[in-house]
Amino acid sequence: MLNANKGSVRAALGLTFAISLVLAGCSGNDNGGNSTTSADASASPTADAGSAVKVEGPTVYGIKLQDMDAGGTLKGQYKGKKIVVATMAGDTEKALKDAATYFEQASGATVEVQSFPAQSYMEKIQLDLQTNHSFDSIVMPVALIHGYAEGGLVQDLKPYIDNKELVSPTLSLDDFIPSLLDIYGNYKSKLVAFPYKPDAQIFFYRKDLFEDPKMKESFKAKTGHELVVPQTPEQMAEAAAFFTKSLNPDSPVTYGYSTMADNTSSRWIWTNRLAAFGGRDVDKDFKPAFNNEAGLKALEFAKDLTRYAPKELLTLGWDEANTLFANGEVAMMEQWPGLIQTVEADGSKVKGKVGYGVTPGGAPTMGGWSIAMTASTDNPELTYKFLEYVTSKDLEVLKIQDKMDPTRTSNYMRPELQQQFPMYQTLLDSLTKGKIMADPDVPFISPKLNDIMESAVQSVLRGELEPQKALDIMDKSFTEEIKGAGIAGE
Repeated sequence: MLNANKGSVRAALGLTFAISLVLAGCSGNDNGGNSTTSADASASPTADAGSAVKVEGPTVYGIKLQDMDAGGTLKGQYKGKKIVVATMAGDTEKALKDAATYFEQASGATVEVQSFPAQSYMEKIQLDLQTNHSFDSIVMPVALIHGYAEGGLVQDLKPYIDNKELVSPTLSLDDFIPSLLDIYGNYKSKLVAFPYKPDAQIFFYRKDLFEDPKMKESFKAKTGHELVVPQTPEQMAEAAAFFTKSLNPDSPVTYGYSTMADNTSSRWIWTNRLAAFGGRDVDKDFKPAFNNEAGLKALEFAKDLTRYAPKELLTLGWDEANTLFANGEVAMMEQWPGLIQTVEADGSKVKGKVGYGVTPGGAPTMGGWSIAMTASTDNPELTYKFLEYVTSKDLEVLKIQDKMDPTRTSNYMRPELQQQFPMYQTLLDSLTKGKIMADPDVPFISPKLNDIMESAVQSVLRGELEPQKALDIMDKSFTEEIKGAGIAGE
């Protein structure tokens, strides 16, 4: 139960919470691909009194988009009204603007998308939510949205969904990937957001090596086991050792394993196995849930992986780690889905040679962004309709052009998208199985907990602390920060 000091805690910690959170996985989720054709979004809509506005949908990836009037509920009835949506500049901004063009035609309203640079968007949006109250909707990382929900800055969407005169008959909440609707959208029995941009760590591997008969024969001779695409941590470690040249001079690559592991991302080596071994970062009452056998086993495994990785592992960021894999120096890598763009680009030495699957252990770390309605909006019904519209089945296809993967199961089932994006089945499996977020989902203090986790994991990977000692320190620091923030379970 939160204590009575929640308001003062929010004021003291809110800006710190927003300024420093970095969701690296989201910046890396780049699926690319171009649409086939695009309809003229500027075409004038037509409407009869009381009837839905006829808006011609575009054809995207061979799919003619049909539901452009929210199941017949948009009838130009919001003419003269305006909402402001805030997010980070770049792909998310463009996706929102693309959808807003059609929404404006169908609703009659004006949608202004305000965006801010990556370095400042969290601070700018947080400040507005607390003082200026000019935003009707925000699109932000999940941990931020939940922090805003705790602070009463975003609304529960359930009352709008329950309004049968307002809600679209095509909403279909069941179509959202269940884990996404739960983890991204729900917070303390309230639906505070719709999933907007999903993300999960993916296991990439050199399929040409794993399918090579000579490699299979050599692996069997050395280990007594068949060379298979790893599904368990044990299989992963064995394959990593085999493909590390310092341990096996016959290896065709230098390193068995790599990832990005600088001081903003090394924790994911640990969390990719933490849930697989039965642990969590925090429980439902915001108490540390990792200082146990699962946490120790996962951290020991993370340390073991460094034996098969580049010496500069702990300095590798997004670009450096991806380039190393694309240059053909690594057999296996865990990374956000955007890696596929690097490995399949012209000039990549591994183009056409890379396979992908769920991270070994079957519980990958998840990133992601949600779209929410602010508590201060003067146009709640219109804002709700915009949230509903941009996350609808057909409009999700539109945003794929802007590197926003789907959050609805049905879109992963479309044959046109499966053909264009062969990694989608793996991404769907990963999103379905993910349990731990890239950033601890704790209101107000997620950035601080990130820093604590990074410091502990880095100390183990560098050999400065034993895993159990690092877990003890992390546990103590988590407990102190959570207590100091006025957050406690019942």
